Amino acid sequence: MSASVLFGLLAAVTVFWCVGLYNRLMRMRARGLDALGSVEKHLRSYTSLINVQFPDEEGSYIPMEWAGLVSSVKALDAQCKAARAAPLQLPALQALAQTVDAIELEWTTLREQPADLAGPTMPEAMQKLWDEAALKVRTARGGFNQIVERYNQALDQFPASLVVEMMGFKVAGTL
Repeated sequence: MSASVLFGLLAAVTVFWCVGLYNRLMRMRARGLDALGSVEKHLRSYTSLINVQFPDEEGSYIPMEWAGLVSSVKALDAQCKAARAAPLQLPALQALAQTVDAIELEWTTLREQPADLAGPTMPEAMQKLWDEAALKVRTARGGFNQIVERYNQALDQFPASLVVEMMGFKVAGTL
């Protein structure tokens, strides 16, 4: 075998390997984007629950205890749009994760408040619906994080790590 034939075979194998790697990473990235869409879908249920409880009408009253939760949920839409505009990028996903964590903290604080003399501070039906939505969000968030971890591990594997920068792939952020 001449050197040129051997070099040609080596070049062909390298090109086919790079194409296969690119396709694999694109499939993994697409799965991550699908999982992010699922998380967003479940996060929208928070917004709908707050809108039912406190309609966005002029002069509507929001109790002081609920103000933190309502403002966090209203910020959620902007964070979801930012995460969609910069898919799987670390800063946008970190901001979304902080907003979701703030919502969970506000909800826990609100839920653990004792009932005052006028009655319970939170409607029981909303409590049940919110808990169901929170479970779905946590499940979707965990699934998203698993997919992103696998994607990031694929980027760090030895032969792939040599060419992923040239292909334009970057480490994805988790929620």
